[in-house]
Amino acid sequence: MIKQFYCYLALLLVCCFTMPPHSWAESQETSLREENIEHEQGNLQNGMRVTMNLCILCHDLKYVKFRDLMTIGLTSGEVDKIRGENRASDPILSKMNAEQMNALFGMTTPDLSLMAKARSGGAQYIYSLLLAYHERRDGTIINNLYPNIRMPDVFAYSIENNERMRATIEQNARDVAAFLAWTADPKAEERRTLGVYVMLYLFVLTFMLYLVKKKTWSRLKP
Repeated sequence: MIKQFYCYLALLLVCCFTMPPHSWAESQETSLREENIEHEQGNLQNGMRVTMNLCILCHDLKYVKFRDLMTIGLTSGEVDKIRGENRASDPILSKMNAEQMNALFGMTTPDLSLMAKARSGGAQYIYSLLLAYHERRDGTIINNLYPNIRMPDVFAYSIENNERMRATIEQNARDVAAFLAWTADPKAEERRTLGVYVMLYLFVLTFMLYLVKKKTWSRLKP
């Protein structure tokens, strides 16, 4: 038994030291990037613009209407420019139809409205996925986080060597992740604001009921 254990250990060490470093890296499961995803209005607006320029070419945001974009600080005029001939009450749909998607990708591309809720890790998952592409030695580009993904490296992050451009791509990816986190729950800020007013109302009501109770019981003789 001990001999078998040492044989397995020796075989493992041989594999580790003889496998090319690049191949070893490719064999590892890529974890989510630990990155601070800011959800400020400026980040959401930039993420929206990048999403509308790139992601909407193939993906829907069918649970988000054009008028909802005013929630992140866009004016009605800016929304009008984005929606074009669409109505403000229309959902944001892909530039491609289902037939074109199937012809190009062999499948209907997923809707992105709830992607941050559908995947464990939420915005961190989206950010990590967008930047998980890398170029192999044979020139093919794969995604470490999702090797079977049909989506290409839309940011060209895997082949970009300029540090300033890579930093810009990383920021855009963070903002897209923040925007898609917003699309998954566009009423979150409104709900939190309403929650503050509800708690204040309950506090005032509780205090008033306490005063009524105190006044009522003060009339009773001990």
